[in-house]
Amino acid sequence: MPGSKLLRKLRITVMLFRKLTWAALPALLLLILATGCSLFESGGSSAISHKIDPEEDVISSNGGGISNLDKLDNFMERGSGSQRVVHYTIEGDPVFTELRYEGGRLELSYDTTEDAFGSHEVKTYSCNELVRTEEKHQLRYSLKGCEGDMGDGDLLTVSFDLGSQNTFEFVLKYGFNHGNEINTVKQSVVKDMLNGTVTEISDFSLPQADRQSIYRKLVLANYLGEKQLSTSCNLKPYESYDLTVLINSAEKHYAWSECDTGRDGKVMTEAANYIIGLVEAGDSYLQLPAATGGVK
Repeated sequence: MPGSKLLRKLRITVMLFRKLTWAALPALLLLILATGCSLFESGGSSAISHKIDPEEDVISSNGGGISNLDKLDNFMERGSGSQRVVHYTIEGDPVFTELRYEGGRLELSYDTTEDAFGSHEVKTYSCNELVRTEEKHQLRYSLKGCEGDMGDGDLLTVSFDLGSQNTFEFVLKYGFNHGNEINTVKQSVVKDMLNGTVTEISDFSLPQADRQSIYRKLVLANYLGEKQLSTSCNLKPYESYDLTVLINSAEKHYAWSECDTGRDGKVMTEAANYIIGLVEAGDSYLQLPAATGGVK
């Protein structure tokens, strides 16, 4: 009968489909697992690497300064590629922000999966631009034209208001055998005459504007952070630096030579030379006699 033949064919088709399904099940499971892992990585906690790069990441430590800030400036100037910013919370948990330029816009992924008090998720936003603005005592990196629930706001702020500090003094020794010294504690400046003698200003007073400017320079050099510096040098003679900063109840000390061409060495040399330039351009220093000796 036609109905019986049709029913028989249908049963055979179902049996074949069952056999095919069970035979293909391992492959299907592998495909589902692979697809599941891929989806998780694109939208889950693995979207941003949590391995911190102390040389390339901009790292903002809570109360401990900011390192590699120039990397963010370079990223903005290039207008291409990517840059990561790592913020540490008060509890010491890292929060990751990865910036990248795509299609003329700024895309950023915000990862709070390691923040104990955060939302434990990765979110992606799109903004028009990142703007750098320096105010009197503060540097701002602000996100503008952001879509979604993020809204505009500051990605990063760097404060260098000297007025908010109770104490800020420093002692900088520099030159050949540390023959020169700028000492705001003793209010003195020593100049090496390069003939075995020195001349000194014993009532030296650094103008408040210069003190503020120096404090800004040190903050942007991340003077509170750990520094990898070297005092060794294969030149004879060679210039060396020794800097002690007294900030409130803390004291930071650094020593390095002109041969230190590492990242930290370059940053600290630039900061030291900035201080030296300000002091040596002052009226009281310009009244000192010229050095009469020579370097040996």
